[in-house]
Amino acid sequence: MKRFNKMLMSIAVGAALVATTASAQNKPIEIQMWMGLTGLGGETLTKYGEEFNKMQSEYKVTVSFKGQYPEQRAAAVAAFRAGNPPHIMQMFDAGSGDMMGAKNAIVPVSEVFKRAGMPFNAADFIAPARGYYGVKDGSLLSMPFNVSTAVLFYNKDAFKKAGLDANKPPATWPELINAAKKIRSTNAANCGFTTTWLAWIQLEQFGARHNLSLGTQSNGRTGLNAELNFASNPAFVKQVQTLVDMQKDKSFDYKGRSNDASASFQNGECAMITQSSGAMGGYVRDAKFDWGVAPLPYWPDAKGGPYATTVGGASLWVFNAPKRSDAEFKGVAKFLDYLRSTAVMTDWAKTTGFLPATNAAFKYLTDEGFYAQNPRAAVAIGTLANGKQGENTGGYRFGRWTEIRDFYHEEVEKALQGKQTAKEAVENAQKRGNTALRAFEKTAVASN
Repeated sequence: MKRFNKMLMSIAVGAALVATTASAQNKPIEIQMWMGLTGLGGETLTKYGEEFNKMQSEYKVTVSFKGQYPEQRAAAVAAFRAGNPPHIMQMFDAGSGDMMGAKNAIVPVSEVFKRAGMPFNAADFIAPARGYYGVKDGSLLSMPFNVSTAVLFYNKDAFKKAGLDANKPPATWPELINAAKKIRSTNAANCGFTTTWLAWIQLEQFGARHNLSLGTQSNGRTGLNAELNFASNPAFVKQVQTLVDMQKDKSFDYKGRSNDASASFQNGECAMITQSSGAMGGYVRDAKFDWGVAPLPYWPDAKGGPYATTVGGASLWVFNAPKRSDAEFKGVAKFLDYLRSTAVMTDWAKTTGFLPATNAAFKYLTDEGFYAQNPRAAVAIGTLANGKQGENTGGYRFGRWTEIRDFYHEEVEKALQGKQTAKEAVENAQKRGNTALRAFEKTAVASN
């Protein structure tokens, strides 16, 4: 009897082991994606992960918010050092130089698809995006996703109240200054103009719009030993001085370094805002007034201007890890393939206001008549893809640019507070930035 019971126990244990093994084999492979988007963009990207999971059972994608892009970047670096980074990370344009320099940490997206045995052609993406995230051999280091550029949003109701033509937004900085002052003098809004993303728009996008260099080595694109040189161009000093002068009567009102000013436009406090084109979906949903979109203003005395704006937003990077399996990389490729599909890309553009990252999605939206029916959405495409190209409109690749942006923020804030001149602010930002570039250069060489 005891022998019989032992046999039953042995069979039970064996069956349990088989069941456990079968369960393990059927368990979907986990794919972790970290994103830096909040609001409508974050909600929509999370939805795509859930939809992908419903379509198949081999992989389970978890899309997580790990803080704004700078905080997420710091968390990902720590996770990589611990040997457990996310499979995919959405990284904003300012972090691209750091990611490109961390060659051991990332697997180029073209290589990921090659390993998975899946077709991938960099030429499928719109030219400004593939130029920004590509390398000389034509491959892509990361996959463009939430592509944006900077535009001017303006409150048509406030324009009418101020006696301005609501169908003629300011095209130049002098026109914007005059409109902002008239809005304040008539009390059509509590502030005439504000801006989000101070360094991105008032330094980087401003440089592209006027074809001005930020640094040597083709804005850091051709070598680690780049030197920032924007302080040598008086146009950058003039722009900071303009903001300093405008704030005296709240023609300009500074609201913070990142996206804080967006709420001030959305609630009607500020009549104009320079902002990411990706904010459009939120304004469509939440703004309670009539508003329009115009190209980023330019100074009419700029030689040859206006030029195209440059790529903003973020791309999707694939992390390496010591024990990451081929099956995991294949799952990454399949999810990225889903995200770049025309169905997803067109839905993304329509829902959020970001630009379609692929040529196929852009063609579909054009053929469908989306841009003809939604001219506000066409403005960003016009200045990014169809604007006049120049030597300095293709973006930049400086390491530690997130920190350098904050140096610019800190120095310009001091100028706005009257603690230093506009010239001192730009020169100090450049000096501190070059120190950071030299430190990055040493780190990048040592780690690769």
